[in-house]
Amino acid sequence: MKSKYYTLAGLRLRADSETEIADSALYGEFYAPEGDCDIRVRVHQAPLPERPSSLIAHKADRDFYRDGGDVTLFSSYPFAEHTYLPYACRKGTGDEIDLTVDYAPGLWDAMLFHALNIPELMARRGRFLLHSSFIIYHGEALLFSADKGVGKSTQAALWERYRGALIVNGDRSLLQLGKDGLTAHGTPYCGSSEIALNRSAPVKAVVLLSQGPCNELRRCGGSFVMTRLLAQLSFESYQNENAVDFALGLCANVPVFSYQCLPDESAVTMLEESLWKN
Repeated sequence: MKSKYYTLAGLRLRADSETEIADSALYGEFYAPEGDCDIRVRVHQAPLPERPSSLIAHKADRDFYRDGGDVTLFSSYPFAEHTYLPYACRKGTGDEIDLTVDYAPGLWDAMLFHALNIPELMARRGRFLLHSSFIIYHGEALLFSADKGVGKSTQAALWERYRGALIVNGDRSLLQLGKDGLTAHGTPYCGSSEIALNRSAPVKAVVLLSQGPCNELRRCGGSFVMTRLLAQLSFESYQNENAVDFALGLCANVPVFSYQCLPDESAVTMLEESLWKN
């Protein structure tokens, strides 16, 4: 067995594999030294087992089954148009997980994380993946959330250019609610931005972006925020209740803003004055 360690949102994961797990680009920040772990994964190269009978959720590349008191996951990869081939079976979601992989070309970090469905495992541990650009300014996290193409990366880049902010991730952040409030953590999931730092910071605010002819910022709540936040959180359908509870906790701990803004320094100035200079 060959062991490889990762750290993610304050948790340590150890993967014991019969074959070497090759390095993937952008995962280097998340490697950890040997030591104790919170989650241990035993990886086996073998034909996939039979599927349980109780299907609880289906996606094009994933099937979830109730297996006793836990969840078994079968993951697939795209082979041709509208065709997916199963390549991995994850048994369990707790501290000890068995992962069977049937894929001749081998195994690498990104493939391992996909087969484990890391966002689902994190959500079970109170850490939810938010579709957002994550910057740190004055030691605090500012999160820009929106659909693809609205301008998350643009706003993050403006803060880096004009205020010297640190861009931690251009596409995803892991959020954790604790006794000290909401904390944002970096992840290796960064989309096309290719910015994936392993940094954490307390969250100053979550900003829900939209485009428009001027800068217009307003604090918001209620069903509008819940609908927008839930659309940007990553979780499985059987985790709906936990996701709603998390979104409610987020809104109770940090301000959430709706921000129609321009792609220039004026958008930075208005938000900075509202959050840091009042």
